[in-house]
Amino acid sequence: MRVNTPTTVMNCEASATTSAPTVTPAARAVLERTAAEVLRHKDAGTFPLAPGIMQLDASVYACPTRFEKEKARIFRRFPQMLALSCELPNAGDYKTLDVAGIPVLIVRGRDGTARAFLNSCTHRGAPVAAGCGSAARFTCPYHGWTFGRDGALLAVNSAEDFGAVDKATSGLKQFPTTERGGFIWAILDPETALDPAGLLSGIDTLLAGFGLENWTCVESRALPGPNWKLAFDAHLEFYHLPVLHRETFGPDRSNQALYFFHGPHQRLLTPIPRPGTPATDDLHGLGRLPTGAEPINPLMTGEWILFPGTSINLFFPGGHRGLFISQVFPGETVGQSVTIQTYVSETPPDDDTRAEIARLCDFLARVVGTEDIPTSFHQQKVMASGLMPQVQFGRNEGGLQHFHRWVEKLTNADDADLPELLGGGITLAF
Repeated sequence: MRVNTPTTVMNCEASATTSAPTVTPAARAVLERTAAEVLRHKDAGTFPLAPGIMQLDASVYACPTRFEKEKARIFRRFPQMLALSCELPNAGDYKTLDVAGIPVLIVRGRDGTARAFLNSCTHRGAPVAAGCGSAARFTCPYHGWTFGRDGALLAVNSAEDFGAVDKATSGLKQFPTTERGGFIWAILDPETALDPAGLLSGIDTLLAGFGLENWTCVESRALPGPNWKLAFDAHLEFYHLPVLHRETFGPDRSNQALYFFHGPHQRLLTPIPRPGTPATDDLHGLGRLPTGAEPINPLMTGEWILFPGTSINLFFPGGHRGLFISQVFPGETVGQSVTIQTYVSETPPDDDTRAEIARLCDFLARVVGTEDIPTSFHQQKVMASGLMPQVQFGRNEGGLQHFHRWVEKLTNADDADLPELLGGGITLAF
Protein backbone atom coordinates (compact mmCIF):
# COMPACT_ATOMS: atom_id res chain seq x y z
CA MET A 1 0.00 0.00 0.00
CA ARG A 2 1.19 3.48 -0.85
CA VAL A 3 -0.44 6.04 1.40
CA ASN A 4 -0.76 8.56 -1.45
CA THR A 5 -3.16 6.26 -3.31
CA PRO A 6 -6.61 7.70 -2.56
CA THR A 7 -8.76 4.59 -2.28
CA THR A 8 -6.41 1.69 -1.70
CA VAL A 9 -8.01 -1.10 0.36
CA MET A 10 -5.76 -3.72 1.88
CA ASN A 11 -6.45 -6.88 3.81
CA CYS A 12 -3.59 -7.52 6.23
CA GLU A 13 -4.75 -10.61 8.03
CA ALA A 14 -2.70 -12.49 10.57
CA SER A 15 -3.78 -15.35 12.74
CA ALA A 16 -4.02 -14.24 16.33
CA THR A 17 -4.79 -15.58 19.73
CA THR A 18 -6.00 -13.40 22.53
CA SER A 19 -4.58 -13.14 26.02
CA ALA A 20 -5.46 -10.91 28.92
CA PRO A 21 -3.55 -7.62 28.60
CA THR A 22 -1.60 -6.36 31.58
CA VAL A 23 -0.72 -2.84 32.64
CA THR A 24 1.52 -1.53 35.35
CA PRO A 25 -0.08 -0.52 38.68
CA ALA A 26 0.71 3.13 37.90
CA ALA A 27 -0.99 2.90 34.50
CA ARG A 28 -4.04 1.17 35.96
CA ALA A 29 -4.33 3.90 38.58
CA VAL A 30 -4.44 6.54 35.81
CA LEU A 31 -7.02 4.54 33.83
CA GLU A 32 -9.20 4.13 36.92
CA ARG A 33 -8.95 7.80 37.83
CA THR A 34 -9.99 8.76 34.29
CA ALA A 35 -12.96 6.37 34.37
CA ALA A 36 -14.03 7.60 37.79
CA GLU A 37 -14.03 11.20 36.52
CA VAL A 38 -16.20 10.24 33.55
CA LEU A 39 -18.73 8.46 35.75
CA ARG A 40 -18.71 11.34 38.23
CA HIS A 41 -19.54 13.87 35.53
CA LYS A 42 -22.18 11.54 34.10
CA ASP A 43 -23.92 11.19 37.48
CA ALA A 44 -23.62 14.91 38.29
CA GLY A 45 -24.61 16.09 34.83
CA THR A 46 -21.54 18.34 34.74
CA PHE A 47 -19.29 19.28 31.85
CA PRO A 48 -15.96 21.01 32.61
CA LEU A 49 -14.80 23.69 30.18
CA ALA A 50 -11.46 25.24 29.25
CA PRO A 51 -10.71 28.57 31.00
CA GLY A 52 -11.34 30.62 27.88
CA ILE A 53 -11.59 30.80 24.09
CA MET A 54 -8.31 30.37 22.21
CA GLN A 55 -7.59 32.37 19.04
CA LEU A 56 -5.13 31.08 16.48
CA ASP A 57 -3.66 32.79 13.45
CA ALA A 58 -5.27 31.11 10.44
CA SER A 59 -1.97 31.24 8.53
CA VAL A 60 -0.75 28.20 10.49
CA TYR A 61 -2.89 26.12 8.11
CA ALA A 62 -1.65 27.75 4.91
CA CYS A 63 1.90 29.05 5.37
CA PRO A 64 4.41 26.97 3.33
CA THR A 65 7.32 28.06 5.55
CA ARG A 66 5.45 26.99 8.66
CA PHE A 67 4.56 23.69 6.98
CA GLU A 68 8.19 22.87 6.19
CA LYS A 69 9.18 23.72 9.75
CA GLU A 70 6.50 21.38 11.14
CA LYS A 71 7.72 18.54 8.94
CA ALA A 72 11.29 19.06 10.12
CA ARG A 73 10.63 19.85 13.79
CA ILE A 74 7.70 17.51 14.52
CA PHE A 75 7.56 14.71 11.96
CA ARG A 76 11.33 14.15 11.88
CA ARG A 77 12.01 14.63 15.61
CA PHE A 78 8.96 13.34 17.45
CA PRO A 79 8.28 9.56 17.62
CA GLN A 80 5.81 8.69 14.87
CA MET A 81 3.39 5.81 15.33
CA LEU A 82 4.03 3.97 12.06
CA ALA A 83 2.39 0.57 12.50
CA LEU A 84 0.64 -1.76 14.88
CA SER A 85 2.51 -4.77 16.16
CA CYS A 86 -0.23 -7.04 14.81
CA GLU A 87 0.35 -5.71 11.29
CA LEU A 88 3.77 -7.40 11.36
CA PRO A 89 3.23 -10.56 13.43
CA ASN A 90 5.92 -12.77 11.82
CA ALA A 91 9.56 -12.52 10.82
CA GLY A 92 9.83 -10.98 7.36
CA ASP A 93 6.49 -9.16 7.53
CA TYR A 94 6.86 -5.62 6.22
CA LYS A 95 4.93 -2.45 5.49
CA THR A 96 5.83 0.67 3.50
CA LEU A 97 4.45 4.19 3.81
CA ASP A 98 5.39 7.79 3.16
CA VAL A 99 5.56 10.15 6.15
CA ALA A 100 5.93 13.85 5.44
CA GLY A 101 7.93 13.12 2.29
CA ILE A 102 10.04 10.34 3.81
CA PRO A 103 9.61 6.82 2.32
CA VAL A 104 9.68 4.31 5.19
CA LEU A 105 10.03 0.53 5.30
CA ILE A 106 9.09 -1.27 8.52
CA VAL A 107 10.05 -4.94 8.80
CA ARG A 108 10.14 -7.56 11.54
CA GLY A 109 13.48 -9.31 11.71
CA ARG A 110 14.29 -12.93 12.33
CA ASP A 111 15.03 -11.99 15.94
CA GLY A 112 11.46 -10.66 16.35
CA THR A 113 12.55 -7.02 16.45
CA ALA A 114 10.64 -4.46 14.38
CA ARG A 115 12.89 -2.00 12.57
CA ALA A 116 12.18 1.07 10.47
CA PHE A 117 14.41 2.02 7.53
CA LEU A 118 14.56 4.63 4.84
CA ASN A 119 12.98 2.81 1.90
CA SER A 120 15.92 3.57 -0.33
CA CYS A 121 18.68 1.48 -1.86
CA THR A 122 22.06 2.82 -0.78
CA HIS A 123 23.30 2.60 -4.36
CA ARG A 124 21.18 5.34 -5.97
CA GLY A 125 18.05 5.77 -3.89
CA ALA A 126 15.49 3.51 -5.57
CA PRO A 127 12.86 1.88 -3.29
CA VAL A 128 13.62 -1.62 -2.11
CA ALA A 129 10.01 -2.53 -1.22
CA ALA A 130 6.45 -1.50 -2.05
CA GLY A 131 3.11 -2.16 -0.43
CA CYS A 132 3.09 -4.72 2.35
CA GLY A 133 3.73 -8.43 2.64
CA SER A 134 6.43 -10.83 3.75
CA ALA A 135 9.95 -11.24 2.40
CA ALA A 136 13.18 -13.01 3.29
CA ARG A 137 15.17 -10.18 1.69
CA PHE A 138 14.65 -6.96 -0.24
CA THR A 139 16.05 -6.54 -3.73
CA CYS A 140 16.25 -3.16 -5.43
CA PRO A 141 14.26 -3.27 -8.70
CA TYR A 142 16.67 -0.82 -10.35
CA HIS A 143 20.05 -2.58 -10.17
CA GLY A 144 19.45 -5.65 -8.03
CA TRP A 145 21.25 -4.83 -4.80
CA THR A 146 19.89 -7.08 -2.05
CA PHE A 147 19.33 -6.28 1.64
CA GLY A 148 18.41 -8.43 4.63
CA ARG A 149 15.53 -8.02 7.06
CA ASP A 150 17.98 -6.30 9.41
CA GLY A 151 18.90 -3.79 6.70
CA ALA A 152 22.33 -5.27 6.01
CA LEU A 153 23.61 -5.17 2.43
CA LEU A 154 23.81 -8.84 1.39
CA ALA A 155 24.82 -8.69 -2.25
CA VAL A 156 25.79 -6.29 -5.02
CA ASN A 157 24.70 -7.30 -8.51
CA SER A 158 27.66 -7.84 -10.87
CA ALA A 159 29.96 -7.00 -8.00
CA GLU A 160 33.10 -7.78 -10.01
CA ASP A 161 32.17 -5.07 -12.52
CA PHE A 162 30.86 -2.50 -10.02
CA GLY A 163 33.92 -2.24 -7.82
CA ALA A 164 34.65 -2.58 -4.13
CA VAL A 165 31.74 -1.75 -1.81
CA ASP A 166 32.01 -1.65 1.98
CA LYS A 167 28.95 -3.72 2.86
CA ALA A 168 29.31 -2.95 6.56
CA THR A 169 28.58 0.73 5.93
CA SER A 170 26.19 0.35 2.99
CA GLY A 171 23.14 -1.14 4.67
CA LEU A 172 19.73 0.50 4.66
CA LYS A 173 19.62 3.72 6.64
CA GLN A 174 17.91 2.83 9.93
CA PHE A 175 15.67 5.02 12.07
CA PRO A 176 15.60 4.77 15.90
CA THR A 177 12.63 2.47 16.55
CA THR A 178 10.78 1.14 19.57
CA GLU A 179 7.85 -1.24 19.92
CA ARG A 180 5.68 -0.48 22.93
CA GLY A 181 2.04 -0.83 23.86
CA GLY A 182 1.27 -2.80 20.69
CA PHE A 183 2.57 -0.01 18.44
CA ILE A 184 5.76 0.54 16.44
CA TRP A 185 7.20 4.04 16.81
CA ALA A 186 10.21 5.64 15.09
CA ILE A 187 12.02 8.95 14.93
CA LEU A 188 12.56 9.68 11.25
CA ASP A 189 16.07 11.02 11.65
CA PRO A 190 18.81 8.37 11.50
CA GLU A 191 21.33 10.76 13.04
CA THR A 192 19.30 11.79 16.08
CA ALA A 193 20.57 11.16 19.58
CA LEU A 194 17.00 11.10 20.91
CA ASP A 195 15.46 7.84 22.14
CA PRO A 196 11.87 7.34 20.92
CA ALA A 197 10.97 5.21 23.96
CA GLY A 198 11.80 8.10 26.26
CA LEU A 199 9.60 10.62 24.45
CA LEU A 200 6.18 8.94 24.65
CA SER A 201 5.06 10.62 27.90
CA GLY A 202 3.87 7.27 29.25
CA ILE A 203 1.03 6.87 26.74
CA ASP A 204 2.45 3.50 25.70
CA THR A 205 1.94 2.10 29.22
CA LEU A 206 -1.75 3.05 29.05
CA LEU A 207 -2.23 1.63 25.55
CA ALA A 208 -0.84 -1.68 26.79
CA GLY A 209 -4.30 -2.21 28.27
CA PHE A 210 -5.59 -3.17 24.82
CA GLY A 211 -3.15 -6.07 24.40
CA LEU A 212 -2.89 -5.16 20.71
CA GLU A 213 0.07 -7.42 20.02
CA ASN A 214 -2.36 -10.32 19.56
CA TRP A 215 -5.14 -8.60 17.62
CA THR A 216 -5.90 -9.18 13.93
CA CYS A 217 -5.43 -6.50 11.29
CA VAL A 218 -8.42 -6.68 8.93
CA GLU A 219 -8.44 -3.71 6.57
CA SER A 220 -6.61 -0.51 5.65
CA ARG A 221 -7.25 2.29 3.15
CA ALA A 222 -6.02 5.82 2.45
CA LEU A 223 -7.92 9.06 1.82
CA PRO A 224 -6.47 12.37 0.55
CA GLY A 225 -7.13 15.51 2.57
CA PRO A 226 -6.18 19.16 3.16
CA ASN A 227 -3.52 20.56 5.52
CA TRP A 228 -2.68 17.90 8.08
CA LYS A 229 -3.81 20.01 11.03
CA LEU A 230 -7.16 20.81 9.41
CA ALA A 231 -7.64 17.12 8.64
CA PHE A 232 -6.80 16.19 12.24
CA ASP A 233 -8.78 18.95 13.97
CA ALA A 234 -12.02 17.01 13.39
CA HIS A 235 -10.67 14.19 15.59
CA LEU A 236 -10.15 16.54 18.54
CA GLU A 237 -13.69 17.57 19.47
CA PHE A 238 -17.22 16.15 19.55
CA TYR A 239 -18.83 19.60 19.09
CA HIS A 240 -19.46 18.95 15.38
CA LEU A 241 -20.86 15.42 15.64
CA PRO A 242 -24.63 16.08 15.79
CA VAL A 243 -24.33 18.91 13.22
CA LEU A 244 -21.93 17.90 10.45
CA HIS A 245 -22.71 14.19 10.93
CA ARG A 246 -26.44 14.48 11.57
CA GLU A 247 -27.24 12.34 8.49
CA THR A 248 -24.71 9.64 9.40
CA PHE A 249 -24.17 9.48 13.17
CA GLY A 250 -27.51 11.17 13.79
CA PRO A 251 -28.59 14.37 15.57
CA ASP A 252 -28.81 12.71 19.00
CA ARG A 253 -25.09 12.16 19.49
CA SER A 254 -23.64 14.14 22.39
CA ASN A 255 -21.44 17.08 21.43
CA GLN A 256 -19.64 17.07 24.78
CA ALA A 257 -16.13 15.70 25.29
CA LEU A 258 -14.17 15.28 28.50
CA TYR A 259 -10.45 15.74 27.78
CA PHE A 260 -7.66 13.92 29.60
CA PHE A 261 -4.11 14.96 28.73
CA HIS A 262 -0.93 12.85 28.82
CA GLY A 263 1.89 15.09 27.66
CA PRO A 264 1.00 16.03 24.05
CA HIS A 265 -1.34 13.03 23.79
CA GLN A 266 -4.92 13.04 24.96
CA ARG A 267 -8.08 11.05 25.39
CA LEU A 268 -11.66 12.07 24.70
CA LEU A 269 -14.61 10.52 26.50
CA THR A 270 -18.21 11.63 26.65
CA PRO A 271 -20.15 11.81 29.91
CA ILE A 272 -23.27 10.94 27.89
CA PRO A 273 -23.46 7.43 26.37
CA ARG A 274 -24.06 6.96 22.66
CA PRO A 275 -27.70 6.35 21.70
CA GLY A 276 -28.68 2.71 21.97
CA THR A 277 -27.65 -0.05 24.31
CA PRO A 278 -23.97 0.28 25.30
CA ALA A 279 -21.72 -2.75 24.94
CA THR A 280 -20.90 -4.61 28.13
CA ASP A 281 -17.20 -3.87 27.49
CA ASP A 282 -17.97 -0.15 27.46
CA LEU A 283 -17.52 1.98 30.58
CA HIS A 284 -21.08 3.29 30.33
CA GLY A 285 -22.32 -0.25 29.83
CA LEU A 286 -20.65 -1.40 33.04
CA GLY A 287 -21.52 1.78 34.93
CA ARG A 288 -18.72 1.36 37.47
CA LEU A 289 -15.02 0.63 37.68
CA PRO A 290 -14.10 -3.00 36.98
CA THR A 291 -12.64 -4.91 39.88
CA GLY A 292 -9.14 -6.30 39.78
CA ALA A 293 -10.49 -9.73 38.83
CA GLU A 294 -12.55 -8.39 35.90
CA PRO A 295 -11.31 -7.55 32.38
CA ILE A 296 -9.74 -4.13 32.04
CA ASN A 297 -11.69 -3.41 28.84
CA PRO A 298 -14.12 -0.79 30.25
CA LEU A 299 -11.13 1.32 31.31
CA MET A 300 -9.96 1.56 27.68
CA THR A 301 -13.03 3.15 26.07
CA GLY A 302 -13.18 6.55 24.41
CA GLU A 303 -11.10 8.13 21.66
CA TRP A 304 -7.34 8.03 22.10
CA ILE A 305 -5.23 10.72 20.41
CA LEU A 306 -1.55 10.00 19.78
CA PHE A 307 0.34 13.16 18.91
CA PRO A 308 0.88 14.37 16.27
CA GLY A 309 -1.79 12.74 14.10
CA THR A 310 -3.29 9.40 15.20
CA SER A 311 -6.77 8.76 16.58
CA ILE A 312 -8.05 5.45 17.95
CA ASN A 313 -11.76 4.70 18.32
CA LEU A 314 -13.45 1.66 19.82
CA PHE A 315 -16.30 -0.20 18.06
CA PHE A 316 -18.22 -3.43 18.59
CA PRO A 317 -19.40 -4.72 15.18
CA GLY A 318 -21.37 -7.92 15.67
CA GLY A 319 -20.60 -7.64 19.38
CA HIS A 320 -16.85 -8.10 18.78
CA ARG A 321 -14.43 -5.46 20.04
CA GLY A 322 -12.28 -3.68 17.48
CA LEU A 323 -10.35 -0.47 16.93
CA PHE A 324 -10.63 1.96 14.04
CA ILE A 325 -7.31 3.79 13.74
CA SER A 326 -6.76 6.95 11.67
CA GLN A 327 -3.26 8.24 10.93
CA VAL A 328 -2.98 11.73 9.43
CA PHE A 329 0.31 12.64 7.73
CA PRO A 330 1.36 15.79 5.85
CA GLY A 331 1.27 15.60 2.07
CA GLU A 332 3.61 17.13 -0.49
CA THR A 333 2.37 20.69 0.00
CA VAL A 334 0.89 22.71 2.85
CA GLY A 335 -2.62 22.09 1.52
CA GLN A 336 -2.33 18.31 1.27
CA SER A 337 -2.45 15.38 3.68
CA VAL A 338 -3.31 11.69 3.72
CA THR A 339 -5.42 9.82 6.26
CA ILE A 340 -4.73 6.10 6.63
CA GLN A 341 -7.69 4.21 8.14
CA THR A 342 -6.92 0.80 9.66
CA TYR A 343 -9.26 -1.61 11.43
CA VAL A 344 -8.04 -4.24 13.88
CA SER A 345 -10.16 -6.88 15.61
CA GLU A 346 -9.56 -8.31 19.06
CA THR A 347 -10.35 -11.78 17.73
CA PRO A 348 -10.03 -13.19 14.19
CA PRO A 349 -13.40 -12.38 12.60
CA ASP A 350 -15.72 -15.05 11.23
CA ASP A 351 -17.58 -14.41 7.97
CA ASP A 352 -20.51 -12.64 9.60
CA THR A 353 -18.27 -10.40 11.70
CA ARG A 354 -16.07 -9.69 8.69
CA ALA A 355 -19.13 -8.47 6.80
CA GLU A 356 -20.09 -6.24 9.76
CA ILE A 357 -16.55 -4.83 9.87
CA ALA A 358 -16.59 -4.15 6.12
CA ARG A 359 -19.87 -2.25 6.44
CA LEU A 360 -18.52 -0.27 9.40
CA CYS A 361 -15.28 0.66 7.61
CA ASP A 362 -17.19 1.68 4.46
CA PHE A 363 -19.50 3.79 6.61
CA LEU A 364 -16.64 5.51 8.44
CA ALA A 365 -14.78 6.12 5.18
CA ARG A 366 -17.95 7.75 3.87
CA VAL A 367 -18.30 9.88 7.01
CA VAL A 368 -14.73 11.15 6.68
CA GLY A 369 -14.63 11.24 2.88
CA THR A 370 -17.97 12.95 2.22
CA GLU A 371 -18.47 15.04 5.38
CA ASP A 372 -15.21 15.80 7.25
CA ILE A 373 -12.77 16.12 4.35
CA PRO A 374 -14.92 18.29 2.02
CA THR A 375 -15.56 20.64 4.94
CA SER A 376 -11.83 20.79 5.69
CA PHE A 377 -10.98 21.44 2.04
CA HIS A 378 -13.33 24.43 2.11
CA GLN A 379 -11.65 25.66 5.28
CA GLN A 380 -8.30 25.29 3.50
CA LYS A 381 -9.44 27.63 0.72
CA VAL A 382 -10.54 30.22 3.24
CA MET A 383 -7.32 30.00 5.27
CA ALA A 384 -5.20 30.29 2.11
CA SER A 385 -7.16 33.36 0.96
CA GLY A 386 -6.02 35.41 3.94
CA LEU A 387 -9.54 36.79 4.32
CA MET A 388 -10.12 35.02 7.64
CA PRO A 389 -7.18 36.08 9.82
CA GLN A 390 -8.05 34.00 12.89
CA VAL A 391 -9.87 30.87 13.97
CA GLN A 392 -11.34 30.28 17.42
CA PHE A 393 -11.39 27.21 19.64
CA GLY A 394 -14.16 27.35 22.22
CA ARG A 395 -14.14 26.46 25.89
CA ASN A 396 -15.76 23.16 24.91
CA GLU A 397 -12.90 22.45 22.47
CA GLY A 398 -10.12 21.98 25.00
CA GLY A 399 -8.55 19.18 22.97
CA LEU A 400 -7.96 21.50 20.05
CA GLN A 401 -6.41 24.09 22.33
CA HIS A 402 -4.13 21.46 23.85
CA PHE A 403 -3.09 20.08 20.44
CA HIS A 404 -2.21 23.43 18.88
CA ARG A 405 -0.26 24.55 21.95
CA TRP A 406 1.83 21.40 21.66
CA VAL A 407 2.35 21.91 17.92
CA GLU A 408 3.69 25.37 18.68
CA LYS A 409 5.76 24.19 21.63
CA LEU A 410 7.45 21.32 19.80
CA THR A 411 7.96 23.29 16.60
CA ASN A 412 10.05 25.79 18.54
CA ALA A 413 11.75 23.52 21.10
CA ASP A 414 15.41 22.58 20.83
CA ASP A 415 16.44 18.91 20.74
CA ALA A 416 17.92 19.27 24.22
CA ASP A 417 14.52 20.34 25.57
CA LEU A 418 12.56 17.33 24.30
CA PRO A 419 13.48 14.74 26.95
CA GLU A 420 12.34 17.07 29.71
CA LEU A 421 9.20 18.11 27.82
CA LEU A 422 8.16 14.59 26.86
CA GLY A 423 9.91 12.13 29.13
CA GLY A 424 8.10 12.73 32.39
CA GLY A 425 6.22 9.42 32.40
CA ILE A 426 2.49 9.08 33.00
CA THR A 427 0.75 12.32 33.78
CA LEU A 428 -2.90 13.21 33.89
CA ALA A 429 -4.41 16.65 33.47
CA PHE A 430 -7.99 17.69 32.79
